[in-house]
Formats: sequence, C-alpha cells, structure tokens
Amino acid sequence: MSENGFPLKGKIALVTGGSKGIGRAIAIAYAKAGADVAIAARGTENLDTAKAEIEKTGLRCLAISADLSLDSEIKRVHDKVTAELDDVDILVNCAGIGYFVALSDLNYDQFSEVMRLNTWAGLHLSQLCYPGMKRKGKGVIINIASTGGIKPDIFAGAYSASKSALIMFTKQIACEWGRDGIRCVAICPGLVRTEMAAPLVAHREKHGFQNLVNRVGEPDEIAGMALLLASEAGSYCQGAIYLMDGGSTVNASWG
Repeated sequence: MSENGFPLKGKIALVTGGSKGIGRAIAIAYAKAGADVAIAARGTENLDTAKAEIEKTGLRCLAISADLSLDSEIKRVHDKVTAELDDVDILVNCAGIGYFVALSDLNYDQFSEVMRLNTWAGLHLSQLCYPGMKRKGKGVIINIASTGGIKPDIFAGAYSASKSALIMFTKQIACEWGRDGIRCVAICPGLVRTEMAAPLVAHREKHGFQNLVNRVGEPDEIAGMALLLASEAGSYCQGAIYLMDGGSTVNASWG
C-alpha cells in the first residue's frame, strides 16, 4: 500500500472503532496520507495506544472514548471532532459488535444492541456529518459492512442483518446526498485477522479456508481499499459495495 499515491492532506477523518483491528489500520493509513484523524471507540487503553501510533506520523489525532450505541454519545463525538478539528471530510463507520448465537436462541436485547451499533450508529453519525459535508460540497462516507451482509453467516443472524441494512443505507445515502457532492460506499470484508474474529481465524487456520487465496485477510489490506476510496483516486466510486473476501463469495465446491 502506498499512502503517497492517495494523498489526504488537509482532510479531517473520523473513524469509529478506530482503536483496534480494521478501524485502527484505516486511521493509521489516513494519517500517513496526510489527514488529521479522530478515532472513537469504547474503553481507553487501546485508544491511547492507537492515538500514540497515529501521532508518530506528525498529524493530529483526537481519541474519544464513547459508547456509540447511545444517541447522546454519537452527538458528543461529532461535536467534539468539529470543535477541536473541523467539519468531517471523511467518515468511516467501522464500530461493530456481533453475537455467535443461533437464531432460535437470539433474544431481543442482543438483536437490538447489534442493530443499534452496527447500523443505526453509522447512519446517525452520517446524518450529523451531512450538513458540514454539504457546506463544503464534498465528503466521503465509508461503511465497513461484511460479506455477512450479502450471504448468511451461520449463527450470526443479527450481525448479518445489521450489515445487510448498512449496505442498503450506503446505497440510499448515495442516492439522496450524491447531489450535494457526498460519496457513500461500503467495504465488505470476509474473514480478517481481528480481535473479534480471532476464534474463527484460529478455526480456519487449523481446518482450512473457504476462500480462493487460502488465507485470512489482514487489516492493512482493508485499509488500502479504504484509502483509495477516500482519496481523489476514488472520486468516481459512488454507491458501490466492494468485496474484500479472498474470493469466498465466488468459491465453488468441486464436489
């Protein structure tokens, strides 16, 4: 990945879930490309570590501990970013949660929590960023969805439903806000080496992969796509869904 090929100098980027995994990789890539970055996530330890790593690039980093399942916290994050940095140019909705549970055992509280964080939080934060992007006549919203939003993931029904909804909101935002110069796209990773996916990664590394590249994806690879889409190199990308799954969704059985 070459940050120099996709410059973001002078941009303000907000990455939710930016303290670890895919979100952290994206935040670091944006800073290396010249953007000032705000990261928001629960807890403080991982946030502080990510902030220190981002600031090694010489760019500003605002780290905000917040529970993005709450509307009041979503607004607080947005208001803090605009007050201390500026209006958001690039929003990456990456914060997420999932429960590994059969649909027969899924309860309402689990379903509601997943939908609030994985779907509503990203939409609501986009709504809050919309006026600033509209004033500038330009903005990019990147939703980190999942292959689970395209095809069923066994024992991850709520997660799959939330990501499927996020994909539709991506297309809807592009349709409604595109006239204001705002682009909205989604990335659908397959299995990536993150803390949340660690049990499944370990299982696949032991028993074999279900994709065409025969390995797990890495957060930096997803960050590479997020960097291209946020930059002027991705200016013709609008309302589209980008699969990054090692070919798992096209993998056919040999019988």
